[in-house]
Amino acid sequence: IYLTMGSNIGSCIVAIIAGVTSGTNAKRTAFIHLLFNCSGVVVFLIIGWVLSLATKGDVSFGTIFDSMFPGAPQTQLAMFHTVFNVLTVAFMLPLTNALVNFVVKLVPEKAVAEGETFRLKNVDDNMLRTPALAVDQTKKEVLRMSELALENFDRSLSIITSMDFTERKKFDDTEHEINFINRALIDFVVKLSEKKLNDHDHKYLSTTYRTVRDLERIGDYAENIVEYADGLKRHNDHFSDNALYEISQLKILVHNLFDKATIAYRDEDLAALEEANQIEEQIDDYTKDMEDSHIERLNKGVCTPNTGQQYLELACDTERIADHMINFAKSIRIFSR
Repeated sequence: IYLTMGSNIGSCIVAIIAGVTSGTNAKRTAFIHLLFNCSGVVVFLIIGWVLSLATKGDVSFGTIFDSMFPGAPQTQLAMFHTVFNVLTVAFMLPLTNALVNFVVKLVPEKAVAEGETFRLKNVDDNMLRTPALAVDQTKKEVLRMSELALENFDRSLSIITSMDFTERKKFDDTEHEINFINRALIDFVVKLSEKKLNDHDHKYLSTTYRTVRDLERIGDYAENIVEYADGLKRHNDHFSDNALYEISQLKILVHNLFDKATIAYRDEDLAALEEANQIEEQIDDYTKDMEDSHIERLNKGVCTPNTGQQYLELACDTERIADHMINFAKSIRIFSR
């Protein structure tokens, strides 16, 4: 029985050898495999020690399984192995997130060196051998792209409202990554579409071409907002306190829209899509109110013509960002079950 527990640890060597020459996620998987099996062995060693201590050596795993399956040592060993794996899963399942976070810190993502190309993190050509899995991973990559687009939108607002350009390089790097995902993911989807898939997956893949383009356009509009910040900097201008407050409220609405759009897209949730539509209409109304408020401030001399132009452009671009977000969510009407 104890040799069986040891063999569970030894079996991890295959995954470790495979992971050494593979990508980051493969290495993480190998470490999780090792930690999972080692944790199970440790738990059973403690249980065996407690049993021996409590019964003064009269009860052990051997005696328990011998009484359950007398005269059948092969069956005893097989059943122990089954119990070992089932109980280890039951013990480790609630700790899954903690285990994943630990392994991610243990094997961090490699930084992209200067001049090195970006890569898709959830899909690669090896997955084309399992098309159904590749479709699920494609959706994860699209969702990752949407998060990057929102991050850059947030950075653009941070830059233009604070006039602090320390995150400009991070913004530019993320914009390059979004553009890369746009091209690379489309190439992958073209290859995947040629595989044998069910009707739902075919419909889903047909929407990704426009979806990634919508997300790429969000990044482009965020880039416009940073350029407006450059214009303010050249003229040593900045937005008024009222304008900054209105932008902060607009950001909240965009985040609410993004949250609902993400739920709709990820879960094919038509109710979330309807909520997203309502928020998008609120954004349309709010950006019109922002224009009216700006004209009033301009007439009072609170804002300069230069800041006014950048402010109106920002409101207009954010409204278009909301349009692309709702397009992202509306794609589920084509493929949702």
